[in-house]
Amino acid sequence: MSRYILHRAFLALISILGIALVIFIVTQLLPGDAARARAGQYATAEQIAALRVKFGLDKSIPVQLGNYFLNLFHGDLGTSTRTGQPVRAELLQRLPATIELSVAALIVALVIGIVAGTISAQKRGTPVDGALRGVTVLASSTASFWIALLAIVFFCNQLGWFPSPIGRLPRGIAPPPDISGSFVLDSLFSGQLSLAVTSLRSLALPALVLGLITAPSIVKVVRASTIRALDSDFARTSRSFGYSGVSILFRDGLRNSLLPVLTTVGIVAGYLLGGNVIIEQLFSWPGIGQYAYQALQQHDLNALRGFALLVGVIYVLLNTVLDVGYALVDPRVQLRAAA
Repeated sequence: MSRYILHRAFLALISILGIALVIFIVTQLLPGDAARARAGQYATAEQIAALRVKFGLDKSIPVQLGNYFLNLFHGDLGTSTRTGQPVRAELLQRLPATIELSVAALIVALVIGIVAGTISAQKRGTPVDGALRGVTVLASSTASFWIALLAIVFFCNQLGWFPSPIGRLPRGIAPPPDISGSFVLDSLFSGQLSLAVTSLRSLALPALVLGLITAPSIVKVVRASTIRALDSDFARTSRSFGYSGVSILFRDGLRNSLLPVLTTVGIVAGYLLGGNVIIEQLFSWPGIGQYAYQALQQHDLNALRGFALLVGVIYVLLNTVLDVGYALVDPRVQLRAAA
C-alpha cells in the first residue's frame, strides 16, 4: 500500500509540473501587455519600460520560464502587476471565501443529486423519471451566468428573499474574528448569532445557484449506478427473499452505487473550488474566482498563473486522494497497479 501511495504521489508531482509548464505557455500567448495595462493609457514609453524591468518582462521567454520554475520551487508565485502584492498572499487571503462558497454549494449539489438520482432510478420509465431527467438536462445545458442573473432578479430584486449580491456581508457590517475563514462558522464560534444568520443569507443564493448548476452530473451518475445495482444478481436475490423495496433500494441499490459517485463528487469539488469565476463575479464574492477575473481584465499574468496553478493542484490532489481511497476500499486497484 505504501508503494502505491508513493507511486501516486510521484505521478501527482509530475502532473503539477506539467500543468505549470502549460500554464506558462498559454499565458504567454494571451494578447495584451501587462506593463502597459499597469501603467495606464497615458503612460510614457519610459514608464512602461521601467515596469517591464521591474516585473522581469524585458527578459527572454526561456529566462522568464526558468525564473518562473525557480520561484515555484521556493513557493513564490510572483508579484501581481495589478496590485504590486505577492500573488500567493492574495490567493491565500481570498481562498477561504471560495472554500466557504464551494462547501455550501457541494452540500446543495449532493442533496439534490442523491435524492433526485435515487428517485429517478426507482421510478425509471415513469413520468416522474422523465420530469427529473428533463430538469437535469435543462439545468446542465443552460448557461451558468443566465441562471445566476435570473436568480438575482427574481429572488433578490423581486421577492427580496436574499440580500443584494454585494459580497459576503452587507455594507456597513463588520466581519467576525478570523478563526476558520468561514464567516458563518466564525460568527457562531464568536457567539454572534445574528451575524451568522446575516452571513448565511448572503451565502445562500450563490450556493444554491452553484449547487443547482453542478447537481446534474451527480444526478446522472447516481441514477445510472443505482439502476445498475438494482439490476444486479444480489438485488434480485434480495427480492426473492422478500425484502421490502425500500430496503433493496438503499441497502443494495444506493449503497453499492456510491463508489463511482465519489469520482464525480471529486470532479465537482474541484470545479467548485476553481471554476466558479462567473458566479463569484456576479455575486461580488471576494474569492479566487473574482481575483482571476480581475487579473484577466488587467492582463496580470502572474495572478492568472497563480490562480490556474492553484486550481490545477487542487484537481491533482483530489484525484490522488480518490485513487488512494479506491485502493483502500477495493484491493483490485492495488493488484492491478502491482501487475
